[in-house]
Amino acid sequence: PPLSVYFFSRRSEIMFLGDGFTTFVTTILLVAGGYSTYKSIDGSDSDKKHWLTFWMMYGVIQFAEFFLNYMLYWMPFYNELKLGLYVYLAFFDGATKVYELVGKQGFKKAEEGIAQLHEKGMQNEQYKMLSERIESITNKKTN
Repeated sequence: PPLSVYFFSRRSEIMFLGDGFTTFVTTILLVAGGYSTYKSIDGSDSDKKHWLTFWMMYGVIQFAEFFLNYMLYWMPFYNELKLGLYVYLAFFDGATKVYELVGKQGFKKAEEGIAQLHEKGMQNEQYKMLSERIESITNKKTN
């Protein structure tokens, strides 16, 4: 049979740890990360920055995974690699390192693109009204 049929039909056999175990460990990791975040609120600024960066990078991974999940699902050892990445990001200062390496530049470019779209959108009366309404709501919450 073609290699693709062999590969796709044997996905569960090429996982080292299995879906259940990696899901369980990921859940424990996220609970530990949440607790550490809670503890860092009253802690040092470096702890706050670390956990804020971790959750931002976690969100980026989840967002990318939403669109790439079908392809990533078939990748051998994907769950194990993702679990290892989460551990690295959370407990080995990986979030800060990854952010400094690629995240900062990526977010800066995205921010510039969003600003351009916003400026273009402000020419539309409905967009302008919605934007002003959202800004008034968010300003009330921060004051």
